[in-house]
Amino acid sequence: MTQREMNDTRQIGIGLIGYGGIGRLHALIIRMVPLMYPNLPGVPRLVAVATASDASAERARRELGDGVTCGTSIEALLADPAVTMVDCCAPTGDHGWIGEAVLSSRRDLFMEKPLAADPAESARLVAQAAALGVRAGVNYHNRHVPAIQLMRQHAASGALGTIRSVHMRYYRASNLREDRPISWRMAGAGGGVLLDLGSHLLDLVEYLIGPIRRISARLRTVVAQRPDASGTLVPVTADDIAWLALELDDGTYGTIEVSKVVPGAGDEIVIEAYGALGSCRYDSRDPNGLELATGGAAATTLRRVSASRAQPAASLPSPETPTGVLQWHAAALADLIAGGTITASLAAGLAVDRALAAARHSAAHGGIMIDVERSVQPQELGDAPR
Repeated sequence: MTQREMNDTRQIGIGLIGYGGIGRLHALIIRMVPLMYPNLPGVPRLVAVATASDASAERARRELGDGVTCGTSIEALLADPAVTMVDCCAPTGDHGWIGEAVLSSRRDLFMEKPLAADPAESARLVAQAAALGVRAGVNYHNRHVPAIQLMRQHAASGALGTIRSVHMRYYRASNLREDRPISWRMAGAGGGVLLDLGSHLLDLVEYLIGPIRRISARLRTVVAQRPDASGTLVPVTADDIAWLALELDDGTYGTIEVSKVVPGAGDEIVIEAYGALGSCRYDSRDPNGLELATGGAAATTLRRVSASRAQPAASLPSPETPTGVLQWHAAALADLIAGGTITASLAAGLAVDRALAAARHSAAHGGIMIDVERSVQPQELGDAPR
């Protein structure tokens, strides 16, 4: 075999579906991963993009240059023999049918969160991927934040003792302006802050502590109307704020608040966990640090612990360089390619989607406590190798 043939066999041709804000970010990380993770079993290359419009396809051509096929047909992307993995960044309401099409083509799948807008669709994707033996994962990139990984280690080691409560919040200011045009995130099956931001925190509850048993939720739409593309005011059907109360299988109690109408907020996540022997606090404004207290009654102060090395470890940036959001997204894709266990499996995505469905049902019925559906075994909801 020639050197060129050896190089060709190592290529992972990625087809990107969606070229909005998150799609363009994924296009960037796909190009970063070969430099950050040179020892992966395959080298990812962006080879095709399918967008929602001719205008976005033209933008992709202009920004991505030669060597990337850009168009508006998902069918054409899936018919391209150069595409061996699909990265789906389409609107959430389209995840179900796109995921089924990708898996049916026996291509690996990297799905932007949440897995799907309907847990019934998510369950079908889990079963389909398992039946076909296709590698697939969901991009819950906060699992790769160094301090969050350190928090999980302390919780799992017993250093915090029995976890009694966990409290999380995720704040942005992006929906404060009433003249912001309406988008799919503000209307339709995949819209709302609960699905957009709440899904991240529900995944972190399951990842850090354990399965969610019951959930209560309240939702609120602050801006009731927004202009469409023509400037006409149309109803907003999605939520701007969500408040959740959780009960976990092990008796842990939790609260979650997510909002896109917090003045002055950037992209702020705060996580607090309290146990019988210790407590810890994470703030995304310091993503490489964790406040920690251990030792039971002797733990009178929180100390700061540094954690600047995300897993899987990248060759770039160096271990001494604090990590950031681009590296966490890149780590999720690299981990999936390597067959790792940190990137959320489809089954883990299904667990979140079922919690989201229970929260929506609760909110529609005055915030009553709703049991989260469990029709699979607990181990299938974890992070078993794919």
